[in-house]
Amino acid sequence: MPLSSLPSYRVPLPKDFAAELAECTTSLPDWQLSEGLLSAESSTACRRALSELPHTAEFVATCDRLLNSPESEGFAVLELAGLLDAAGTAETGLQAVTALVSLIATPLRAFDRWPLWKPLGTNLTIDPMRATGVGYNPMHLDIVNSTRPPDYSALLCVRPDPRGEGHSLVSQIRQAVERLGYDDAELLTHPRYEDGAFDDLTGVGEEWKPFPVIDGLPPLEGFVRFTAKMLAEADPDAPYTKAARALEHELITRQHRFLLGQGDMLIVNQHLSCHGREALGAGQEDVPEDERRLLLQIFLRREEVTR
Repeated sequence: MPLSSLPSYRVPLPKDFAAELAECTTSLPDWQLSEGLLSAESSTACRRALSELPHTAEFVATCDRLLNSPESEGFAVLELAGLLDAAGTAETGLQAVTALVSLIATPLRAFDRWPLWKPLGTNLTIDPMRATGVGYNPMHLDIVNSTRPPDYSALLCVRPDPRGEGHSLVSQIRQAVERLGYDDAELLTHPRYEDGAFDDLTGVGEEWKPFPVIDGLPPLEGFVRFTAKMLAEADPDAPYTKAARALEHELITRQHRFLLGQGDMLIVNQHLSCHGREALGAGQEDVPEDERRLLLQIFLRREEVTR
């Protein structure tokens, strides 16, 4: 596809940039974590090595424009298939991608029981609404019930759904709030919402229960803590439920819908946008487990970045 016809949110890597990045990654030490975050030493080594590559500054500027401007949609899709191919092995490929995203923000392992890159496979036996389920995964922020949700959530597509479904969904949540009526928006500022468990987490602050959807902080500091999953068993006639459903309606009305291909990575700025996923294609039980959709998830913490 010609670059001029690519959607504005897609960020292709020039072939020579991918090759140079893959090569310089081989000289980087294995990453180390400190309180869940990529250590300062590892982050500095990544940024120092990549800063010498000719396309790095352009890449960083493009991601910053797509992800961090309050007027932007708050997400980007990085096309990393060429980088993963150039890296040669899956392990080297993940090292290269880790180094690349460290230019955007500091990688964070929020879930203690999982590695830095958390696998999200396809499980036929769990609630279809969950991230590894086969059903519709409605609009949400990740780790929404914390005082410090990750600044960015990123999903690397290792294998797309062989049935050709499972479209990613992203919507600008700040703009959706602005379209709400006053009464609904005011109700969403009340701490009346709860979502799920809060166990074995690092680097995301404390549990907030109940929490407000709108915390009143500036766009790049606060969050619109929305997840449609919290409404599944809520009283549909309650005013707080209706206000949250009104926000969900606005999100769906202007959502972006697209498929992630192998090697594509979706990055969402959680201060500005939320994300979800349509149901996977029918007949997943007939697809061998090692051929079903597989993503790898990583979180990023912005304020730790120093350039």
